[in-house]
Amino acid sequence: MGDQLYLERFVWFDHEVRKERYPNANTLGEHFEIASKTAQRSIDHFRDRLQAPLEYDKSHKGYFYTDPTFQLPVIRISEEELLALLISRKLITEASAGSLADELGAVYQRLGSLLSANLPGRAKPEDAFSFRWKNISPTDPLTFKVVTSALLQGKLLTFCYYSPTASTCTMRTVEPHHMVNYMGNWHLIAFCHLRSEWRDFVLGRMTLCTVEANAFIIRDKEEWEPHLHNTFGIFHNPVSFDVKVRFTPERARWIKGEIWHENQIDQVEDDGSLVRIVPASHEAEITMEILKHGSHLKVLEPDWLKDKIFAELQSAVNKYQI
Repeated sequence: MGDQLYLERFVWFDHEVRKERYPNANTLGEHFEIASKTAQRSIDHFRDRLQAPLEYDKSHKGYFYTDPTFQLPVIRISEEELLALLISRKLITEASAGSLADELGAVYQRLGSLLSANLPGRAKPEDAFSFRWKNISPTDPLTFKVVTSALLQGKLLTFCYYSPTASTCTMRTVEPHHMVNYMGNWHLIAFCHLRSEWRDFVLGRMTLCTVEANAFIIRDKEEWEPHLHNTFGIFHNPVSFDVKVRFTPERARWIKGEIWHENQIDQVEDDGSLVRIVPASHEAEITMEILKHGSHLKVLEPDWLKDKIFAELQSAVNKYQI
């Protein structure tokens, strides 16, 4: 804790010196609510142990740098590293990550002066970036904390889960192996003891989460990783299938360059239309993606999916007929 407090004092004092505000023991003591003698010892440590080129100016009653190129050894962070911290904090915060966002916020506040010093030109660099999400299932901060605790400790996790296919809650005990944020929603990939298979759980549908005392043996990455990468989307079934669609030339100009899956195959035809083949396993998820493109997309394969889309569109048309 002492080292952390020293770091905060040094960062603040360094920032004040660079702004030519001539800080001294009194201003350092007032800012951190410490005695002037304690503040002076911090300044002496800063100068003598960290080789800060500090000199006292009697006319300004404060310190300045005799060598303005000096940098604190402990905070020689590149602009790219500071940018990574800033964007990570914004991403985590806006993806409803609960306590983790609070912790990153605390780190950001402690390094606020450092960010200001190294990213000149913006009074509030945190206003430079934002993320927009839609259709988010908000994650309760306590749920996020409990789930991440079980994941990192390698312990069993028990919770009540509301599945979108059922109206009741079922108690699950799972072996948590991986968390992923997909389109703004946090998912847990875990081996479910109730179903005796790997499942994907949305944290926003969990309640009554508890970390069990029992640990479990971490399974090979090859077992759960296919649930992330093998097919389109995040939801999976044991059997996968290829989906072949054609986009109109108008929509192709918008959709070209989008990555639905790393193994997708795109082919631009002579008239400008785009044919895309993508692996999928969960028909509901790929169906929703197809339907949002309306008349600008036609399913070519498989036949059963083509029939399903036709029936869905026909049903929609019937709702608008008088």
